[in-house]
Amino acid sequence: MSEKNIFGGGNPNSVYTPMSEDEQEVLARLVAENDFHVHIVGWGWVHRPAVTFGDLRVRVPISITFNAPTPPIPVSTLTVELWTPRWQEGPLFRKEYDIRQGGLPIPIGAGYNLAFVWDIAVKHMDPRMVKALKPGATGLTSRWIDRDTGQFTDLGNNRLSPLQRAVLQNLRKGE
Repeated sequence: MSEKNIFGGGNPNSVYTPMSEDEQEVLARLVAENDFHVHIVGWGWVHRPAVTFGDLRVRVPISITFNAPTPPIPVSTLTVELWTPRWQEGPLFRKEYDIRQGGLPIPIGAGYNLAFVWDIAVKHMDPRMVKALKPGATGLTSRWIDRDTGQFTDLGNNRLSPLQRAVLQNLRKGE
């Protein structure tokens, strides 16, 4: 039995496309430094969450207790960003979440605690960031950058068999 999946991912029982070794190394360095900060846009920051990662996912546990408003207001969405001081050009990752329960906004106000795990599936990372955070990284830093155009594409710079292409096509349709 293979120890890798069809695309080289570390979980042989799952079909996914892993990050490149360069991208994984950047994350390993950032996790070792433990200098991540989560910005819940418009609400506040969670400093130094215990971030973990694999060859596809970044896991960020978040717990925030709001100190305002009084009285609570109904909130339907929260935008969450992951930052590190090592990269000043913007967040590493950003996502807007619908937080309604039963289709209704949740009341957020002073004293309300929200705890969740942000599970980020990383398709690719900004090559400028990878090169800035990994001195010596050259060339294509992601599996999914087309060699000719420099754009992120479904095939990227991978040499795939016909079976891998068919599986990848189905995988991307389901994402």
